[in-house]
Amino acid sequence: MNGHSNLTYPDVPATETSSSPFVGGARSMDAPGIAEAADYRSGEQGPMGLVSSPFADGLLGSGRSEADEAFGALVSELTDEGFDEAVQDLVDEAAGRHLTSAGTWSSEATGYLATGEVQNWMAELAAEADRMLEHVEQHFAARTPESLTDGEVDAALAELLAEAGPRLDGENFFGALARKAGSLLKGAAKLAKRGVAFAGRLVLGPLVGALRRIVPALLNWVLRKALNLLPENMRNDAAALAASFGITLPTAPTAPAAAATEPVPAGAADPAAGAEPTAGAALAELFDAHLAEAVLGGDQPATSRLTAEAQVTVEEDGRSAVAGLDAARATLTEQLAAAETGSVLTTEVEQFIPAVMAALPLIRAGIRVIGRDRVVGLIARPLAELIKGRVGPDATKVLSRAIADKGLALLRLEAESATDGRLGAEALVSMLEDTIRAVGELPAESLAEPLRVRAELQEAFGEAAARHLPAELLRADLDTNEIDGESAVWVMMPRGPGRRYRYRKCSRTFPVRISRNVARAVVLADGGTLEQRFLDEGTAGWPAEAEVHLYEALPGTHLGQLAASEDRADTSEFELLTPGTAALLLGQPGVGRAGYGVGRRYFRVVPGRGWRHPRQFKRAVVVLVLTGPRPVLRVHLRLSERAAHRLTELLAQGADVRIVTGFRSLILGLAKQSLPARIARQAQRTPDVALTAEQTQTLAAAVGERMVVAVAQQLRSLAPALAAAARDPAEGLTLTFEFGFADRAALAAGRPDAPNLTVRPGRHRD
Repeated sequence: MNGHSNLTYPDVPATETSSSPFVGGARSMDAPGIAEAADYRSGEQGPMGLVSSPFADGLLGSGRSEADEAFGALVSELTDEGFDEAVQDLVDEAAGRHLTSAGTWSSEATGYLATGEVQNWMAELAAEADRMLEHVEQHFAARTPESLTDGEVDAALAELLAEAGPRLDGENFFGALARKAGSLLKGAAKLAKRGVAFAGRLVLGPLVGALRRIVPALLNWVLRKALNLLPENMRNDAAALAASFGITLPTAPTAPAAAATEPVPAGAADPAAGAEPTAGAALAELFDAHLAEAVLGGDQPATSRLTAEAQVTVEEDGRSAVAGLDAARATLTEQLAAAETGSVLTTEVEQFIPAVMAALPLIRAGIRVIGRDRVVGLIARPLAELIKGRVGPDATKVLSRAIADKGLALLRLEAESATDGRLGAEALVSMLEDTIRAVGELPAESLAEPLRVRAELQEAFGEAAARHLPAELLRADLDTNEIDGESAVWVMMPRGPGRRYRYRKCSRTFPVRISRNVARAVVLADGGTLEQRFLDEGTAGWPAEAEVHLYEALPGTHLGQLAASEDRADTSEFELLTPGTAALLLGQPGVGRAGYGVGRRYFRVVPGRGWRHPRQFKRAVVVLVLTGPRPVLRVHLRLSERAAHRLTELLAQGADVRIVTGFRSLILGLAKQSLPARIARQAQRTPDVALTAEQTQTLAAAVGERMVVAVAQQLRSLAPALAAAARDPAEGLTLTFEFGFADRAALAAGRPDAPNLTVRPGRHRD
């Protein structure tokens, strides 16, 4: 964007000596012995019997090409990234409610009672969803798919949403579920018009009835995911997720957002960020597969099993690897604080290691090859030796006081400053946990070499010490500090008697004065920039003053838990903290982390006085329709109310060049940052459609350039519609670009037709 323009738009996107890090020098690491550790459930996560296959025998088998095509077409029609987001919001909300509730009960009853409260809330959602879908089912009860006219479904659903009021605003779960019902009806109509016989014989009421029966199962999965009773490493490929439950589904290769070897520009999101599958997307994909099979296969027994499973009470018990890690942390913390000074707690560390491994699925492959006991034996004794001078009541109290001094005000650690050694012992446990994770993530060939393991352990433990203990407790020559200047510690949160820690928070906050150029360079998850967010939130001038808070994910972290614990924030306030963003925003590149998974970091900007901090909306919505011979791609570009009014001001001034420059910046940012991965994820859901990373990047670039050209060509003719949309009471406006393709080969080659461009008031998804 032109630096002089005030118009911004969303979406731019053997014995070995090892050095102890503590003051006091080096300690000897004796050759470790191998001890029997606690039971480790290799390769298993969560209740794998949760979901039964819904697929009718032979539906997707060979010789059923018509069924294959119909199944793929219906799943493609059902695909809706807005529904994915709504399901993810439910996961976050449930996780946050559970964590908040757990803090209000005694430790003995915490899990049972907190889970019961969230189940009651989920039951209310299920009842309301059922009432809404019952209304839709009755409206279309005896209609056949062929009888639907163009626009009829959308009109009926719009009337339903209008009557229901703000509870069904189109952005939350109920609005997304209404859209899902509409997609199901329209998908059935399209299949009927194409002559798919089994779809043509259906009437529409039972289709919505099938949707009603499966929704409780989805909400049950949401609750289980929020309680970490489903696998952490669910892929966003529906076929891979379904296969993890024994379901056979056509597969398509994953297309990453960008080549992993490409450098990350300062301030930009990690290249792989857009390809990271959320729990919401994974659950929504599985839901769509079940729904399509229930409709096309008529498998009533499978649907009945799903319905029955949804009635089973969810209990957070020992099956959760995260709950097991909670218990193991608490046990080891007590053992370290109560030990005799100078003890080498090898057995205790050996018992802790499997709990860490069980909660970190990505480390299991190499360990299965080498053997759990061998890995435990290699690292338990050295780790116990490294902390032996810091265990016991006196030593852990010293650590506790030093840590509390770093986080008294921010982390509310006053009550823990000198009463016991819990804070200090927890810091030691965090150091051990991080070191175990780093060693466990080594490939099998590295784990097989003891000296390589020792080297990784030495480096990882030193880095962990610098994160979790104040600098004055560490050797002066230790060069693993990630933050320059005033030292900081990462403390497990939220604090409370239950010790159900779900994230870490940095004890240091960063007061910042952010220039407009820096804000413009910080790219957010949706491809927009921090500048656009600041302007939408009402910042009055530059540089903008704010505070930046930092967070780190633990196994089982959901953003809803951060939001519930951090001043009732919204999940949209938390953004990934990459090294580039940390350098731009804080001048501290070392505190950033690239990629996802356990250990990923987030930042939250707490606005200065006079700002408002509304819930962020999705700046762009992408819809890929692959149900017909000619694919269609729609990109809905959604402007805030402020940006809409600024646009009309510039139109009135005749500042066309500045307007096109602004659109160019936001559109090409979208095309580079998030559009490739979003196209790839939607394409993956359709059997026999596979786009490589190079193809999605080529396609996104072509789409972005054609969007800019369309704005330039039609700006003057669209001016009245833009002005009218800005004056409309609906919040913001939406520019929809609809691209057609000659066929799927043209889609793969990145050859879109010129788009149709429309303008509507409000924020639209389709």
